[in-house]
Amino acid sequence: MTQPPDGILAGVRVIDLTHAWAGPFATQLLADYSAEVIKIETCERPDMLRFSTLAADEIRPDAYNRGGWFQYLGRNKLGLTLDLKQPRGQELFKGLAAQSDVVIENFSARVMHRLGLEYAVLQAVNPRLIMISMPGFGTIGPYKDFVAFGEMIEPFAGLAELTGYADGAPLRLAVAYPDPVAGLHAALATLLALRQRRQTGVGQHIRIPHREPITRMLGEAVLDYTVNGRTQRRIGNRHRAWAPHGCYPCRGQDRWVAITVRNDAEWTALCQVFGEPAWAHEPGFANSFRRWKHADLLDQHVAQATQPWEATALATRLCAAGIPAGAVQTNQDLFCDAHLQARQAFWVMAHPLAGTYPYPAPSTRLTGTPPRLARPAPNLGEHNRDLLTRLLGLSPAEVEDLEAKGVIGTVVR
Repeated sequence: MTQPPDGILAGVRVIDLTHAWAGPFATQLLADYSAEVIKIETCERPDMLRFSTLAADEIRPDAYNRGGWFQYLGRNKLGLTLDLKQPRGQELFKGLAAQSDVVIENFSARVMHRLGLEYAVLQAVNPRLIMISMPGFGTIGPYKDFVAFGEMIEPFAGLAELTGYADGAPLRLAVAYPDPVAGLHAALATLLALRQRRQTGVGQHIRIPHREPITRMLGEAVLDYTVNGRTQRRIGNRHRAWAPHGCYPCRGQDRWVAITVRNDAEWTALCQVFGEPAWAHEPGFANSFRRWKHADLLDQHVAQATQPWEATALATRLCAAGIPAGAVQTNQDLFCDAHLQARQAFWVMAHPLAGTYPYPAPSTRLTGTPPRLARPAPNLGEHNRDLLTRLLGLSPAEVEDLEAKGVIGTVVR
């Protein structure tokens, strides 16, 4: 198949009803590869990410167009406001659905039905339409109507129970990890459904519960219970078979290096980097199993050996010796990382209100059809007039009437 010159997903139109991180991450992946993504919000309830990562002293009335997290996830998208609680808003939405390939939403399971915009209704106006729904817990089961966010999915899916130290409470990760995992599943499902539609000519409704992609990633823990009857517990930075394995202090304030030794060859190389200290030859560390059994004592020795080193220098030396290792990096370290810079891991994006800053670039790089930065994130309702006139044939007067009636708008109310 010959790819279009302007992007591998050019010609695919996606209506984006998502908010927060999971859904917008999925649609960002599609937009980066030239899908026309139309992000729909309401003036009463814009995407919550519009208010994230603002400066502490930000008080300007249009601050919702400046949020850094929204700038990152909203790139390459068009912005439309539409009040779907109003009949006219619902009518316009159906008109857009009739001309689109995909609708993606991550409301709780009851919302689209309550709006009268469930898949059966949209499929009636466009049999080729694909709909991706990302409710927290699916559409069946006792939790189906519960609202979910990544922060609470994490413990509910079993991840937090395995995170933390043996003598401490369960811990959340620093980010809402279930969100991008669900987003990746949604983007993949979209591509698979587009492929299936090419073969059959009809669309389908795909449901991706927010919780289940995380639970299925805990296969080792699940199997440990189903096969061995064991309930896994928190072990901090330890590994269930390897030692040493963890984060160890280095020279400077709060500087650390992560080290993993998986076998005797790597252990020998580690001892050589540390200068063959006497403790490395103690009988308790003679093989992998013994090192794992004496991990507490081993960690003390390794921590003493790493402390004089600068973290990046030690990690580089260990990697050169064939030992998996890495300096623990701050967000500032990541931005200054020479390797990431060489890989162009950040896109510099200019926005008329938010300013010009670097943001993480796509992590997938198709060599034949690379991702593209076409536009910054939209201001609230920025493309109302263009989309409503170009796609739905409304006149400028009709667009003005919609704004007067509160169906559309460009200001948070």
